[in-house]
Amino acid sequence: MRRVISVLTLVLAGGLLQASAYASGSISAGKGINPRDAYTMGKALTFQKLVCPSCPLQKRDLDRDRALSLKNSLEARDEAEKPGTPDDEHINALCPGAGGSSCEGKPDEQELVHFYLTRRYKL
Repeated sequence: MRRVISVLTLVLAGGLLQASAYASGSISAGKGINPRDAYTMGKALTFQKLVCPSCPLQKRDLDRDRALSLKNSLEARDEAEKPGTPDDEHINALCPGAGGSSCEGKPDEQELVHFYLTRRYKL
C-alpha cells in the first residue's frame, strides 16, 4: 500500500511540475506545440536559417548578447511602433506567424526561435 501511495504521489507531483513549466503563447500544453518539440525545432531553425556558413550570422557570432539582441527583435516584431533593433533584418529569414505566400501552412518559425533562445541562454 505504501508503494502505491508513493508512486501516486510522484506521478501527481510530476504532473504539477510539468504543468507549471509551460510558457504563454502558442507553445503550451493544449493545442500548441509541446515545449520539448518547440525547443528542438527552434534550435534547428536557428542553425539552418540564422547561424550557418551561408546565413547572416556565423556560429562564433551567437553568444548571450547576440541572442538577447535577436530575442528583442523577435519580441518587437508585433509592436505597432517598432523600435528598430540591429537584428531586424536577420529575423526576416524566418517565417512569421501571420505567414505570407511562401510561409503558408508553416509554423511560426520566429516564435520557435524565440522559445529556443530564451531557454538556451536563460533570457
